Amino acid sequence: MKVLMISQDFWPLKGGISSYLMEVYKKYFSKTQFEAIIPLTIKENTKNRFFKVHKMEFAPFDFKNAKRRKCNRELLKKVREIAPDILLFGYLRSHPEIGEAYKKINRKSRFGIFLHGKEAFIEEAQTKKNNLKGIQKGYTLKEAEFYKKILNSADILFSVSNFTKEIVKRQGINNQILTIYPSLNITERYKIAQAKKRLGLEKKRIVLSVGRLIKRKGHLRIIRVLPSLINEIPAIRYIIVGNGPEKENLEKEIKKRKLEEIVKMHTSVSDSELSLFYSACDVFVLPCSHLVPNDVEGFGIVFLEANAYKKPVIGTHTGGIPEAIINNETGYLIDPKNSRELKRKILKLLENSNLRKKMGEKGRKRVISQFNSKPSNDLINLFKKDTLHH
Repeated sequence: MKVLMISQDFWPLKGGISSYLMEVYKKYFSKTQFEAIIPLTIKENTKNRFFKVHKMEFAPFDFKNAKRRKCNRELLKKVREIAPDILLFGYLRSHPEIGEAYKKINRKSRFGIFLHGKEAFIEEAQTKKNNLKGIQKGYTLKEAEFYKKILNSADILFSVSNFTKEIVKRQGINNQILTIYPSLNITERYKIAQAKKRLGLEKKRIVLSVGRLIKRKGHLRIIRVLPSLINEIPAIRYIIVGNGPEKENLEKEIKKRKLEEIVKMHTSVSDSELSLFYSACDVFVLPCSHLVPNDVEGFGIVFLEANAYKKPVIGTHTGGIPEAIINNETGYLIDPKNSRELKRKILKLLENSNLRKKMGEKGRKRVISQFNSKPSNDLINLFKKDTLHH
């Protein structure tokens, strides 16, 4: 069985979507002949022992223009050369029309599309005038029509959460949609005291956030409640792991509030270093919000990652996050706009080691039982069934 993934966001990039798709490969397709096509703009080294990677030109935010047509011709040529049995699109805007075109050439082939968060708001994101660029760009009316047609023509759709699935269904997409939750394969590498020592933060109470530095992630909210938290817990330290367009704004806020010694930002972190930060933290916090119309957290894999290290987590009643956190058991779900509640929950966890341990252990058990990366043939068998839309 030969499987090809086409995605503008995939390994070796870092981030939620890339990590999610890589784990999908490991769990469901690692026993197949797997290859991937990713954008030329990805400069990172793509050599690996798992699968072959092709770099090609993408035009995800162009629509039916000369550039898009040219990219489609070249992509289809490469797909024909690879001749996959299953064609996967890791993101809705990653030229999914190639799936339709290839099926006309290879009628036995099947294609599926993965849906994550903001790109699933097809109708809600429609605009006649749109000055936004890149991933923030909404769909025009014609684009929305086009992508809805593609979604209904695919053999199957995969959703990162039930939240995303419901968004798609209510927009008139009648295709089969299967929720595929993120899977993790994480083992504890450091004891908390050992990890804190390696970071030079012995006897400190560490609050950690991991995620791209964008407005909806809520880093700014944590920085703003820190001064009052310091009054009650002088040993508190806030570590931010990630990079992105909000970096400068966060740095300004840190300086404005004279928190340079309290807040540390790490913008380039390897997987082994990330393990160290998760191990060292006492509480993981990411108070995400839903920025209208379509900027929302589709799931929140970082909450599971923190739980896997036996850490209690604080998230919000937003997007797919309630599927990642069991409120009052593996962590807390709060109102994203309620700074007092944010402070109270951080304080409650930092002051109660037994509660931290209880929630962290429950989170770890849940990740092991429900989000493990044990190899599965489920998706391969699914593509073989005649029940798929075709």
